[in-house]
Amino acid sequence: MLQINQRIRIPTVAMIAPLAFVIAMTLNGCGFLFGGGAQEPAPTPLVERPVVPTFTPTPVTEAPPPTPEPVEAVPTLVIALDLEASQDAPAPAEAAAEAVEPTATPQPKLTVKENAVNVRLGPGTNYGLAGTVNQGQEFTIVGSNAERTWWLICCVNGKEVWVFGDLTNRESDQFAQVITDIPAPPQQVAQAPAQQPAAPPPAAEPPPAAEEPAAPPPSTTDPCANIGGDGCKFRLRGGPSFAPNGGTELKLQLHFIHSGVDGGQPQGSYFVWVEKDGVKLPISDGVRSIALQDQQGTLGKFNYEYKVGLSDIPGNNVAGTYAIWVLDGNGERDSQTFTFTVPDGQGEVWMQFDQG
Repeated sequence: MLQINQRIRIPTVAMIAPLAFVIAMTLNGCGFLFGGGAQEPAPTPLVERPVVPTFTPTPVTEAPPPTPEPVEAVPTLVIALDLEASQDAPAPAEAAAEAVEPTATPQPKLTVKENAVNVRLGPGTNYGLAGTVNQGQEFTIVGSNAERTWWLICCVNGKEVWVFGDLTNRESDQFAQVITDIPAPPQQVAQAPAQQPAAPPPAAEPPPAAEEPAAPPPSTTDPCANIGGDGCKFRLRGGPSFAPNGGTELKLQLHFIHSGVDGGQPQGSYFVWVEKDGVKLPISDGVRSIALQDQQGTLGKFNYEYKVGLSDIPGNNVAGTYAIWVLDGNGERDSQTFTFTVPDGQGEVWMQFDQG
């Protein structure tokens, strides 16, 4: 018993007093101790306010340097400079000047195709002779006539002369100017017509006491009758003679003279018409005989020469029978027809025509 009493201790007044004060205060606040007291005011309603974020400074720290991206390798272009070429190359201003410089107009020129080609004082066979030029000679073209058939060249005997175009080969002749101030040809003597109208019969007169016999009519076998032009102005005085030339061409060397002047003066401005087997050979009237000038050939003197190639001869052979007659500067007939036969391979022919 004594052990139980010792374990249960009765609280003392000093321990109970604080506890009673706390309880009394609690009951007074709840209205239990003093009859409720005054009514407490209603609580103020809470107003929701937006939450404002609070700025909290972040400590500044240095950013690490950016890692460089890998760069692709660019191929290196090595340019080799040719210093010598660059020194020789023109400056830009000089190159521009060269680029705009106009191209020079080509100089027209011609080359003679035949031997002993007559050159004249004007563009036509009715102009006087100024000399001759030979195959292979080259001349500068000064101009041409409007028809581009005759060409003014420089120079023969120090003068500008005219040459027939068919007897030349030309280069850049399209650039040659047309000559307009061409002097008129020399005055030509009018030619009598081939046939004159019959004159009216004279008035009847008494017959003479002794009538003379009438003159006989001209012979119908006269080779110079009714051939036109000047008839038999030229007669064949020498030849034909022949010389071998391989038969590669027909080469005519003719001598036109007047035996009544200075014992045989060379006559100019004549040419010939030639046929073989009735076919005319392509002999140009641009080549004429040369006055007062002779050349020495294989068979004799001549002042007219013309060559015809095999391709322009019937049968492509110089051998055969030919017909030839003389024409004057107006293209009118001045002789009868002469025939001759060329032996095979002997295409060089010489003949002399005399109007004395």
